[in-house]
Amino acid sequence: MFLTITLLIIIILLIVILFLNHHFMQNKLDTETYAKTQLVTKISSLTSENTYLKNEMLNIDANNDKHHHGIRKAKQELTDIMNTLIDTEKINFFEIINTSSLAVRHPLFDYARPFDYIVITEKGLFNIDVKNWKQKTFYHFNADANITATDGDDVNTIDQAVGRYIAQQFHSQFQSTHPTSYTFIERIKNNSVVYDFYSHDPYKEAASNTQLLENKIKEKSNHSISNIGLVYFADGSVNLIDGPTKREQYAETVSSKSNLREVITKTVEQSTEALSQEQFDKLVAIFN
Repeated sequence: MFLTITLLIIIILLIVILFLNHHFMQNKLDTETYAKTQLVTKISSLTSENTYLKNEMLNIDANNDKHHHGIRKAKQELTDIMNTLIDTEKINFFEIINTSSLAVRHPLFDYARPFDYIVITEKGLFNIDVKNWKQKTFYHFNADANITATDGDDVNTIDQAVGRYIAQQFHSQFQSTHPTSYTFIERIKNNSVVYDFYSHDPYKEAASNTQLLENKIKEKSNHSISNIGLVYFADGSVNLIDGPTKREQYAETVSSKSNLREVITKTVEQSTEALSQEQFDKLVAIFN
């Protein structure tokens, strides 16, 4: 009888031990499964993030390539235009200065570097800011809500109305009464419209820097020569909504090679003064 009870107790203990062992092993398995799932999820997340970052880097590189291609293309076009002016005897000499080669300590560095090229002729300087934009661009808009159709061409089109409204809304965030012009692009994505503002207005910056550069050149060379800043949209496919903000005498906007040729040729033809060969060489030497 005693033996039977002892065996029964042993059997019960074995069953309990097996049950507890099974429960322990199940918990361990569940823990390992959870940890594995979390690890797989983390790896997947890191892989996705890494892929995204790589794509972003590739996109940045692609944009840089497009920008550099636009810069090179613009120089070739400028060279063609200037050679044509030489052939037609409208100018006698020219020099195209790549501002990226200017040293930081160069006396004209701060005034010239906002431009990509400085084209020097005996009849004037052309300061070229090359843009390779393709997005729908609202260009040189101010926050004046009182502009009417008499203030500019096509001022009452839908695009003009949208441009003025967005500029006003952006401007009002700063509670500013100071007249400021803005350039921004329109992006359509995920059933939404986003307007990205540039940190500066290219036209206004070109006009301001051209005036400063003209004054500095006069100071360095002891003679004056007219300067004009050209914001050149080299791609040619940009959808440019030209704002009605009042234009300044130191800058122009061009969006095609023919337009660039026209502005440069007209400026040269209307010039009433020309530098001598000696003065031209001295001016080129200032940039070198």
